[in-house]
Amino acid sequence: MKIYSALNPTDAHIICELLKSHDIACEVHGADLFGLQGELPLGESTEPYIWLFDDGLYEKANQIIMQYREPSHRADWRCKRCGEDNGAEFDICWNCGTNAE
Repeated sequence: MKIYSALNPTDAHIICELLKSHDIACEVHGADLFGLQGELPLGESTEPYIWLFDDGLYEKANQIIMQYREPSHRADWRCKRCGEDNGAEFDICWNCGTNAE
């Protein structure tokens, strides 16, 4: 199931990896077509998108994407797993990869 149309391949891969970090199986489709914009008509057919494997996780995945897209009002945080200090802009510990939540 298509869950998210991205602005560019980088955006698609960031969102995909974010979902995977929450144990939501997905993959990026259409990233190769992005470079053909201009040769092909612009629109959804040339935008990279995220494909969700389990339709039952749509609501959870959509909520994670919406939270990611909102501006962060969080403070800096300390990783519960390794104790590393992380900036508010990071959702995942840069040192060990643990989620901020």
